[in-house]
Amino acid sequence: MAVNKKYIIGIDIGGSKINAIVFNDGKVLKSAKIPTPKKSRKEFLEKLEALVRKLISDINNKEIMGIGCGVAGALDLEKGIVLGAKNIKILNSFNIKNWLEKKFGRKVKIDNDARCFTRAEYIWGVGRGYKNLIGITLGTGIGGGIIINGKMFFGNGSAGEVGHMINGEIYLEDLVIKGIKNFGFSDPLKAYKLAKKGNKKAKEAFNKMGKYLGVGISNLVNILDPEAIVIGGGIAGAAEFFLPKAKQIIKKFIVSPKSRKNVKILVGKLG
Repeated sequence: MAVNKKYIIGIDIGGSKINAIVFNDGKVLKSAKIPTPKKSRKEFLEKLEALVRKLISDINNKEIMGIGCGVAGALDLEKGIVLGAKNIKILNSFNIKNWLEKKFGRKVKIDNDARCFTRAEYIWGVGRGYKNLIGITLGTGIGGGIIINGKMFFGNGSAGEVGHMINGEIYLEDLVIKGIKNFGFSDPLKAYKLAKKGNKKAKEAFNKMGKYLGVGISNLVNILDPEAIVIGGGIAGAAEFFLPKAKQIIKKFIVSPKSRKNVKILVGKLG
């Protein structure tokens, strides 16, 4: 790999896995991933450091401009602290930004992982051309990002936590993600593989998931009225099995006929 360019390290810390990449000018040059360690913070940090060092082993360290890190959870963006990560509790109250800067000697920026997804699709993906859009990530949990008039909306730092909308007394992400497990599937990706093979129970599980997701999307459209909703994350590949039902529900619950007709429901293209 040539060393006459400036590289950026990207890290995505999710509830199930950690993805890391080296990229330049929007192009991914190298990538690696590991399951998210959850036994202890010490183990987590050791494996994260090893992952990143392995990724940049053949790059001149002087050519690395900085590190961007997405974390699945609520963050203090100014201080770099993980305030609350529901699916990675070992990181709660930890200053991930300072740790990365000390370990790798480069400037670090952090953000919620779903906002990172939304930003990427807005700049390079299916969200290009829309000024007002909402990103939804479906994985271990449900995350989100909100772009209004071309700018990311942060609120007090935690805006976009769409998975924590409450339906009755239950979080939306529990209805959507854990709902699949209620059908006896330990992993939504395994359910997806079975659905592709025609398994009726798996298809029924995704149909139920689509129902609850449709309710969540309807709430978002009724409140924020975006031009587009972009869906991504590890379960987005199963969209063929849950989006039809979601769209059916959306037509029922979106209040404005104009919004119901014009809002675009898209699947992200960046992976």
